[in-house]
Amino acid sequence: MQAVILAGGKSSRMGQDKASMILGGKTVIQHVIDNLLFVFEEIFISGNHNNYPISKGIIKDVTTQKGPIGGIRSALEFCQEDIFVCSCDMPFVSSDLIKNILQKKIENRINVVRFGEKLYPVLGIYPFSILTDLKKTIESGNLRMISFLEQQNAHYIDLEDSFEHQLLNINTPENFRNAEIIFNNNL
Repeated sequence: MQAVILAGGKSSRMGQDKASMILGGKTVIQHVIDNLLFVFEEIFISGNHNNYPISKGIIKDVTTQKGPIGGIRSALEFCQEDIFVCSCDMPFVSSDLIKNILQKKIENRINVVRFGEKLYPVLGIYPFSILTDLKKTIESGNLRMISFLEQQNAHYIDLEDSFEHQLLNINTPENFRNAEIIFNNNL
C-alpha cells in the first residue's frame, strides 16, 4: 500500500496555499509527510504543484478541477494498488491514528474515518478495485465524496475522543490559529 497526500486544492478559503504555510518552523505539508513516514516507506503527493517538499514523487491530476475525488482517481491510476490517503491540511494525524486505521480496515472496501457524525473522506484507505467505479462517477459529473462513499458501501472507522484534535483540517485562517494553539500546547 502506498501513502498519498492529497494536495490539489485551490486553498480558496485560506487565501493562500495552506500546504506551504509555516507551522512550528516547517510547512504544514512537511508535518503530514513526517507523520506518514513513521508508517510508510514512500510518500507521494497528488496535486499539480511542483514546489512541495521532497517525497517519492508528484502525481499530476488525470483530469483537473475534480476535487479530492479526482486526486484519489489519479493516485489509484498512478500507484496501481491500494492507497492510504491523507489531506495536505491535516498536520496532526499521528502514526498511532494511522495504525488504528490500518488495524480496523476491512479488505477490499473503502475505509475512512468518522468522528461523531462527521466523515473524513480524505483520511483513509481506497482500494485499487474501486478505480473503474470511481472513473464512472467522475465522468457522470458527481464529484461528491460522500455520495461515492455511500454508493461503495464504505466502512467507517470510528475514533475515540483522544484523536479529535488530530482531525483538524486547516482550511481557514481561524483553523490555522487553532492549529498554532494545538502545536504550541503540545511542545
